[in-house]
Amino acid sequence: MKIMNLLMGCSILLFSCSKAIQSNPELAANKTTAKLEVVQTAATSATLTSSWDLIFSDEFNTTGGFDTAKWTYCPRWSPAWAKYLTASTDYVAQNGTDLVLKMDNAVIPGDPVPYHSGGIQTSTKFNFLYGKVEVRAKFKQGQGSWPAIWMMPEVPVAYGDWPNSGEIDIMEQVNYENSVHQTIHNGTVTNASGGSSATKATAYNTADYNIYGIIWNPEAIKFYVNNVLQYTYTRATNATSSQWPFDKPFYLILNQSGGAGWPGAINNADLPFNMNVDYIRVYKEIPVLGNPDFEAAALAPWAAWNPAGNTAIVTTNVRSGTKAIRQQGGETSLEQVVTGLSPNTTYVFGGYGKVSAAGQTAMFGVKNYGGPAVNAAVDDTNYKNSAVTFTTGPNNSSVTVYMYKPISGTAYGDDFYLNKL
Repeated sequence: MKIMNLLMGCSILLFSCSKAIQSNPELAANKTTAKLEVVQTAATSATLTSSWDLIFSDEFNTTGGFDTAKWTYCPRWSPAWAKYLTASTDYVAQNGTDLVLKMDNAVIPGDPVPYHSGGIQTSTKFNFLYGKVEVRAKFKQGQGSWPAIWMMPEVPVAYGDWPNSGEIDIMEQVNYENSVHQTIHNGTVTNASGGSSATKATAYNTADYNIYGIIWNPEAIKFYVNNVLQYTYTRATNATSSQWPFDKPFYLILNQSGGAGWPGAINNADLPFNMNVDYIRVYKEIPVLGNPDFEAAALAPWAAWNPAGNTAIVTTNVRSGTKAIRQQGGETSLEQVVTGLSPNTTYVFGGYGKVSAAGQTAMFGVKNYGGPAVNAAVDDTNYKNSAVTFTTGPNNSSVTVYMYKPISGTAYGDDFYLNKL
């Protein structure tokens, strides 16, 4: 989708694991939003489990107009995609199961344009920075048709006029093409004609619904069609805003356009054009620990600091699974830095620990999150749950979590967790 009148050049696959995340039974979150779990792999080859909270959705299961608490009409203005937009339920409406975005050549008294089309956006209602988007939709092909699912920055000129402040095209399709286009626009990849070198065309099921999605994080934007990764746009090392303007909140756009710009003229015999949207869902990632239960072959992404003792993964004294962590001898510490947290947000870190003899002690704790270090004692000879809560600072998105043994003795840990409250 273009902000210029020029030519431009998910659910994600889910997995399960038996011991990937250990919930805290004593501090269970009372969540009212849906949560999905996926398994990702870190560069260190440790297993990372990420949870996703549903932060925005519209299932479009009513009739009549759209939900005005979530959407507004896209305004008609000069870009090719927007020149026929019409703020009317004749062009944007729910039919009980879908949102239907329509384009036709009906004559509307007092509105003498040759075509009318529908589009809605969440600007001023909802925007987000990083997360996962899934949209299930189908549309009719036709000469001059241009349905799109895409995103624009809430502050449109944060890094300058289009394309410098960025654009994320989750799905575009034109004319009778049997492929959809997923595209990035910015000051680096978009040329003077409006085309982008950061784009991928993918075949889709032309007769049915398809799921279009992205996963957007500080390092990359990944594009999916029907749960399959199709294209990844990666943030360059030491990137400037020209290459990576995608560190600002973006909003969502759904529209059925056509008749100008990329698709060219409309064949009126193909009208009306329709895009039916079954649902749109946006999720926020809740990062949790890598290797929380030490079942991975290596200690990473944990790091050990052993000035007077040693830290090792062992197969004895486990709480669950086949492995646990042991701290032995004098002062030792096991730490992991977790990034991607939300500022001004409360989390709980904890796990299960024990010591080998009465009088010995260790602790679980957090630091470097925008507040003072917080600790919980581990001093029982049987495995016991210990946890701390903390709230990230206004400019903090990471935390260092640790198991620390300050004196001589032996301590064990297993089944750590990090959850948002």
